[in-house]
Amino acid sequence: MTIYIFTILTLFAFAYIEINYPVSSKTKRIMYVIAYILLVFQMGLRWETGTDWSNYLDHFESIDDIASLSPLENGLEFGYNLSIWLVKWLSSEYTIFLLFHAIVFYIFLFYSFRRNTPYFFIALLLFYTATMGVMGCNRQLIALVICLCSLRYVLDKNPIKFFSLVFVAFNFHASAFLFIIYYFINRDIKPYALILILAASIIIGNTSLPVTAFSFIGNLFGINVGKKVVFYLESASDVLAESGPSLLGLFKRLLFLFIFYYNRKRISKILPYYNLMLNGYIAGLAFYFIFYNSLLIMISRAGLYFNIMEPLLLSSQICLYKRKENRIAIACLLLLLSVLLFFQSIAPYPDLFLPYKGIFINSDYFRIMY
Repeated sequence: MTIYIFTILTLFAFAYIEINYPVSSKTKRIMYVIAYILLVFQMGLRWETGTDWSNYLDHFESIDDIASLSPLENGLEFGYNLSIWLVKWLSSEYTIFLLFHAIVFYIFLFYSFRRNTPYFFIALLLFYTATMGVMGCNRQLIALVICLCSLRYVLDKNPIKFFSLVFVAFNFHASAFLFIIYYFINRDIKPYALILILAASIIIGNTSLPVTAFSFIGNLFGINVGKKVVFYLESASDVLAESGPSLLGLFKRLLFLFIFYYNRKRISKILPYYNLMLNGYIAGLAFYFIFYNSLLIMISRAGLYFNIMEPLLLSSQICLYKRKENRIAIACLLLLLSVLLFFQSIAPYPDLFLPYKGIFINSDYFRIMY
């Protein structure tokens, strides 16, 4: 637990400085480098920590020639297979691949967050704690940050670059195709339209349509996708059913939506990308209502492409507060929220994250992986 507490406090300290004090570009670069190294080493030097550990390790070891890169051979996307194959030219050690994965992941994440929020470190803190529970999802995390990099091309109205990046992300995790929605939602959503969207989502969520549509998409993309769908549903449904959806989680989402939407006009005058991020969050809430009654795995995994907007939107609210004491109060509230998000994120599988085990930290700790 020590490594997590240290990381949270470090990111909060940087966020506190960024929010309340004028910081030179040199000082900010130093903070970026410290945060980057800390996060890369934590993700890249872990061992038997996080979800899907055994599956990804076995898959890494199975990639040994050109033929093994085919999704038809092992069921995983070509882009991810290719990245393993290229790294294996340098080393066959899984830790080297995890370091490479972490380096690339945080390069893309830092790039995207620096573009999409004026308060980088508070957004990074919230992202770190809210997504700790998916730290082992190697393919989807890379797909997520590639998709985040494509957001700028929605505002630039450059469909070729946007869809090209989403296609690259799709080759790391098929769920990235959901990100295509962002290209069509960069518009103002009126209050009555918002109510209709959420009401329709609730109605659909109480029918058999989500399961039917999910099965259709699985068949459309082939038998390998269908097998993965069955595997995820059989292995994770019981745990997810125990941990969510919760009334507290739903209340949090609706409360945040109210705050984000209420402040939309004022913040979008300062941040031109705010409206797009807000609409992505609304799409995520609709996604939640559609699948909360049937396919919880869709909320926890596929919903990640929409829930990623929450830390960016939360950090953007600070733009409205000019007085230092107000910013300090907001920063402290967000620190408390980040701690709550951390425990909520790892709640389905706390034994896979606590304690943190790496090649240099708690290396002798015995953990049963599943």
